[in-house]
Amino acid sequence: MLEERTGLKPISEVAIKEMQEKLDHKCKPISGLGKLEILADKIAGIEGTVDIKTNKRRCLVFAADHGVEREGVSATPRNVTYLQAVNMMAGHTTVAAIAKANHCSVQVVDIGIDADVNDPKVLNRKIRKGTTDILKGPAMTRGEAEKAIQIGYDVAQQAIDEGNQVLAIGELGIANTTISSAIIAVMLDEPVSDVVGRGSNISDRRMQHKVDVIEEAIAKWQPNAADPIDVLSKVGGFEIGGKVGAMICAAENGVPLIMDGFISEAALTIAEGLYPGISKHIIASHASKERGTQLVMQRYGLNPLLELNMAVGEGSGAVLVLSLIDAMQSVLKNMNTLEDLDVIFTK
Repeated sequence: MLEERTGLKPISEVAIKEMQEKLDHKCKPISGLGKLEILADKIAGIEGTVDIKTNKRRCLVFAADHGVEREGVSATPRNVTYLQAVNMMAGHTTVAAIAKANHCSVQVVDIGIDADVNDPKVLNRKIRKGTTDILKGPAMTRGEAEKAIQIGYDVAQQAIDEGNQVLAIGELGIANTTISSAIIAVMLDEPVSDVVGRGSNISDRRMQHKVDVIEEAIAKWQPNAADPIDVLSKVGGFEIGGKVGAMICAAENGVPLIMDGFISEAALTIAEGLYPGISKHIIASHASKERGTQLVMQRYGLNPLLELNMAVGEGSGAVLVLSLIDAMQSVLKNMNTLEDLDVIFTK
């Protein structure tokens, strides 16, 4: 799969410049809309035009369980992954509610839930029922890691083929902050203790246990940061692989992809390892509460649009950004230009 890729669609510097010129001619101070202007520029660069298309959008939520949950690293019970997958497609979770307010469809993808999900609304792409406990063995085989990426790619491609112009990605998976911390620590070569956060609001004791578990797993399996598939297979998760594939697909197609929080950030480190520069194609939605977030943002030069102290996951922060995109589209369509009003700003 990875050897067959055609390459990322180049970012259009011309479109970025034209978009900024268009914004500069609106009746407002230069850069007066702050991050909203940066957002418009980025989408223009990704799509390759100032006539950006963002009306039809879908949030892809990859769901999978983790063997390491059995080590007591999370305060949330394992069956919540299954329960929330079904609940989400019924429209009753955080991301489902926010997506509805932002005219965004949601698709849950079962890529590794540790249960039989008998709900036709949940897309069944299960690799197996959860990963291996990373203290007992590598999380998955190399072939399974590659399969997870391929599944994410294919699901994203289907969404694009169905006319979606913007993708958001989220996840479900108890203990996935543990796995994400392990990936980020390896890929960025940072101490585990500088990456790990409280996840599901765990205690100090459990947080130290979480650090110990990750450090032991990394010491046992020696994931190689120069080989991102090796890292994903040894200390990763199926849903993270799915997100990697979705990122690659969107970047190849020139479709803006909004990533959510910490779990998406872990996926981004894998995607960057495979395709350096792919972060230029990704919109960072919000600053997660997890400690490793700033390390990822600084490494790839990303600036999250929102800082709301969120720690829900699911893609909730990603779909919130759609409201900012809609606001910017309204500015582009409805706001007067300086020429319309014969206004000249002086320095």
